[in-house]
Amino acid sequence: MENLKTLFKELERPAIIAVEASDTNAQITLHVPESLAWFEGHFPEQPVLPGVVQVDWAGKIGRALFVKNSASRQLTNIKFKTMVLPGTSMILELIYSAEKGILKFHFFNDSESFSMGSFKFIPS
Repeated sequence: MENLKTLFKELERPAIIAVEASDTNAQITLHVPESLAWFEGHFPEQPVLPGVVQVDWAGKIGRALFVKNSASRQLTNIKFKTMVLPGTSMILELIYSAEKGILKFHFFNDSESFSMGSFKFIPS
């Protein structure tokens, strides 16, 4: 868990609560701190975690767990379904197929599906 925290600057990272991982999938329990730098100005009336940050988190954590020596070539099937607000707790589910070079991600909790998509990797 500590090695995942080093992927991010302190004011730009989620709080990583728990990690359950195997060779092909993982569930990472996250909490989105209200103090994240990403909330500044996005938006003043109601801060929202930018979708690009969710994609960045999924990509960095996915690479650290599964795809260490590959570069992302393509993002597909990206869907942003529900806004992630400050203080949200959620799970990042990752499913990796080494055979296809595809990492699927899904951010969700008991009541909401926030975002999902796939990375296509090529060996570097």
